[in-house]
Amino acid sequence: MGGLLKRGYPILWIMLVLVLEWGIASARAETWEASDYAWFAAGGLSGFVIHESAHAAVAESLGLRPRLEIRHKPVPFAIIKYDLIPVKDSSGEITYYTDRDGNPISNGGQKRFVIASAGINSQNIVSEWILTQYPRLADESRPYLKGILAFDILTSMGYALVGRKDPDGDLRGMSEALKVNDLIIGGIVLLPAAMDLYRYYHPDSVWAPWLDRGAKGYLLGFSIRW
Repeated sequence: MGGLLKRGYPILWIMLVLVLEWGIASARAETWEASDYAWFAAGGLSGFVIHESAHAAVAESLGLRPRLEIRHKPVPFAIIKYDLIPVKDSSGEITYYTDRDGNPISNGGQKRFVIASAGINSQNIVSEWILTQYPRLADESRPYLKGILAFDILTSMGYALVGRKDPDGDLRGMSEALKVNDLIIGGIVLLPAAMDLYRYYHPDSVWAPWLDRGAKGYLLGFSIRW
């Protein structure tokens, strides 16, 4: 990470296929029309925009000058970059952070965690609102909301299961900021996503919503604390 920290999705295409599979499964159960597929796709895109906007908004609030750029490798994709550069010692340990001009940034690790976790926190908040307002969403014809929920759940699961080492990923930034094993962060991110999925298919569950909200609140509270 010698340059500016970058935000992106190397596993974007895997997530896209899974989201499409979700939409196809829902369509089979509800007999979707072409417009329903369009609304589902719009929901997935909205989930992405909300996620990335959360990173940008937090970075801007901390004065770290976020900006949108295009990454060409490993796949062409729009990413958000911001001024928070980790400086490592000879052992590879991050000792402090600077801006692009080399000026030290106070509490750099704290700021990095808050920015890196903002996308996941935004997903958790939006998904919780959807599942609270529409607990029987699986039985309703709301493809737009299903698209958002699919993106949120699958993105969190993708990061937790296969994207923890991604140098541009949320979990890598969170684990390096806290200096903890990425498996711990992966578990914290995976639990709410798994509970969201369970609640989607089991809307009558009494215990799942509270465990889900507690897990989401833990990460959000930890981010606010930082």
